[in-house]
Amino acid sequence: MRGLRPLIWPAALLLAGPAEAHAPIPGIMGFYTGLLHPFSTPAQALVMVGLGLVAGRFGAARAWMFLGAFLIASLAGVWIGSADLLPEWAYYGVAVMACAMAALVPGKGAPLALGVTVAGAALIGVASIPDAGPTSDRVITMTGSIVGANVGFLYLFGATHFIETRYPFDWVRIALRVLAAWLAAIALVMLALGYAQVPPSA
Repeated sequence: MRGLRPLIWPAALLLAGPAEAHAPIPGIMGFYTGLLHPFSTPAQALVMVGLGLVAGRFGAARAWMFLGAFLIASLAGVWIGSADLLPEWAYYGVAVMACAMAALVPGKGAPLALGVTVAGAALIGVASIPDAGPTSDRVITMTGSIVGANVGFLYLFGATHFIETRYPFDWVRIALRVLAAWLAAIALVMLALGYAQVPPSA
């Protein structure tokens, strides 16, 4: 029998059929898809990272303010309506503002930073509305998107704050500002390209 073992495994592999993975809960794949949606496009990713950089520089004392504002605004964005209502360059515009603040005045101008956070979170909420389909599937996907956006913002906020406090060196703060400046430049280029593609009005 031991002599046959080397032949049993190849035979078993040849006889095996294709595996069919399925979610144990109907619609759960839509939830996982929604979790990644806030980072699924360059426009949304720039907004999310920009908001994390600008909000994270205000420290843990104001974390509840930014996290709460993001949650409320993202839910409001879902309530507002379809993503078709907003052009993509609106996302790049908010990303430019957020990254510019993180590069030029990190940790300053809390009211303006909070306003940018609210605007960005609302845009993310608007973009979280899926295409037409069964209501239950859309709700599950939207729920995943909102959870993914808020958890993503929490981690970006926490990572920025952790890096700044764990490594309190000038070069670290400069590196964060340089990163924000580069992201602002990228968003500005994308904004300009998007604006250039808008056909002139008759």
